[in-house]
Amino acid sequence: MNDTNPEIQRKLEDLYSKLTPEERFSKMLSLCQTVREIIISQLPEGLSETDKRKRLFEIYYSQDYSKTEKQFI
Repeated sequence: MNDTNPEIQRKLEDLYSKLTPEERFSKMLSLCQTVREIIISQLPEGLSETDKRKRLFEIYYSQDYSKTEKQFI
């Protein structure tokens, strides 16, 4: 579901269409990094780096893998 105002959506699409592929890719990487930072900031304090990575993976990829696949990974 997209709840973005249609006018704003059109402006964003116009802005995005003017970017080079490299600029789009860079923006996507920046967005991914921001999401990772938000997830990590909401994890309980005191987790080891390994546990933080596990939780990050579980949350970040929760819709990409089945429960069985995640257990295998």
